[in-house]
Amino acid sequence: MISYRNGDILTKKFNGDKMIIKDNTIILDNHFIFLWEVDIMSYSSDLTKNRILECAKEEFLDKGFEKAQVAGIAKLANVTTGAIYRHFKNKEALFFALIEEVYNYTLNVVADAEKKSEDENQKKHFELIDEKVAIEEFFSETMLFVDYMYAHFDDFKLILEFSKGSRVENFIEEVVERYTIKNMKLIHTGFPLQINNGIKEFEVHVITKGYITSLCECVLHDIPYDNVSEYIRSIVVFQYYGWQGLMKKNNK
Repeated sequence: MISYRNGDILTKKFNGDKMIIKDNTIILDNHFIFLWEVDIMSYSSDLTKNRILECAKEEFLDKGFEKAQVAGIAKLANVTTGAIYRHFKNKEALFFALIEEVYNYTLNVVADAEKKSEDENQKKHFELIDEKVAIEEFFSETMLFVDYMYAHFDDFKLILEFSKGSRVENFIEEVVERYTIKNMKLIHTGFPLQINNGIKEFEVHVITKGYITSLCECVLHDIPYDNVSEYIRSIVVFQYYGWQGLMKKNNK
């Protein structure tokens, strides 16, 4: 809500005129606007923006980023295209506004994983625990992210399935690259003999991509949440023993 005090002179101009506050009234040359009207205008603007976002999500989920048009979104929202451009610079900015929260959350998860890969205490912890405990920890950590995905299902749909042509169309590949680097660091520091015996970065990239992609499949194939836990457990067990097998193979 906009708040002004009596006597305020706003340096920002309104339609080219200096805005002066006096006796609970905004004075624009000979035009008078009561402050409660400004509050209503601000509230109305927020409602319009929210309606635009809701209709934009509907349009992007239906047509994808490339084929969706600002004019089509305006028609759905029952506003002019000018109203959209008052809130968003372009179609790209509108699309990003819809996925910004999950985009940033995912990057934070990646950054946290990168930090853990460099934590000596974390490495020692995994060396000491047995495989059942390790699998359960891996499963719980994975489910935290999957639960978040399901809480923001449509937003992840936009990134994973409907972002072609946008600035985030290669987002998952970027995540895979960062996880590959993280996994290579773990192998270098925790399993140096395996590096000497031939584990290549491309192998790690392919295995890592398989894991990340398997999580994305939950959203891409609309797997019911009631079934997702069993699916994720299978992926985690496969990944855990797959890595263990790779370590043994390259340690012969």
